[in-house]
Formats: sequence, C-alpha cells, structure tokens
Amino acid sequence: MLIPIDIPIPSTSNQKLPPAFAKVSHDETILIELQGALDVESNHESERNGNLVGKLSIDEAMKKPTLRIGHHHLEGRIVTLPKAIVVIQKSSYTRTNEDDAMVCDEDTNEGSTSWRAIAIVKRKIVFSKRPMPIVGRPDLSSSTRIVFYSSSNLM
Repeated sequence: MLIPIDIPIPSTSNQKLPPAFAKVSHDETILIELQGALDVESNHESERNGNLVGKLSIDEAMKKPTLRIGHHHLEGRIVTLPKAIVVIQKSSYTRTNEDDAMVCDEDTNEGSTSWRAIAIVKRKIVFSKRPMPIVGRPDLSSSTRIVFYSSSNLM
C-alpha cells in the first residue's frame, strides 16, 4: 500500500503543531521534552485546547532556553537529534471513482487518506531539572507562548 505524503513549500506552511513542538524561528521547529507531566485543569479535554500553559524564552545565542509555567521556572538545554523527525498531519477526504472500469455502472465514493509534512525537527529542548519557584515578576517580553492542544484534535 502506498501512502501519499505532500511536502508543502516551507513559507506557506502555517499548520498547528502538536503540543510537544515549538516554532522558534521562521524556518525551525524544535521538540520540547519535559520530565514528568503537565497538569492543566479542565472538566473536559476540549476545554484545554488553546489555553496558555507557559512562556518559552531562548537567549540570543540559542544556548539557554527557559520555560516559565505559572510560578515555576525551568532551565533547559538544546540538543541535536541523532536523526531528524518529520511531523506529519493526517487528512481524510472522499474520492469519487467514475472512470474505473472494474466498478459497476454506479458511482462509488471511496474514502482516502493523505498525509502532509508540517515540519522537520532537527533539535530538541530538554528540561530535565526540577523547576525553581519564582518570587516576583520576571521580564518575559521576548518570550514565545506555549499553548496546550490535545493531540486528538490534530489527527
């Protein structure tokens, strides 16, 4: 079985990324690895979608990432992956077979699945240390927002 994978032009790709990924520049997507689990309060899984979880900051030399979640501060490190990871998105559509000679005279609708490459990940940010409590309000004006999306809505 062949599965078609569409690779769009990088400048036109503005798809939502899964929750473990962050776009840090125009052309680079990075995997975020946390030790443990994020506890986001909600009554139903769909209520968590689009909620702000934390703020990610990376210094100008791209060496020291920090993540602020509530009153907790995490320091991480950027690691190059041994093999690149492709992030793909599944999309289903209905195809009509009118020209198929093996099919009876009736038109048949057939469901098809295609995959679209959203990003190629070559590096990841690893937050492996315990979070430090924050006292006061740090300046996070140049940070990236980390938003929670349930993985079931991305498939």
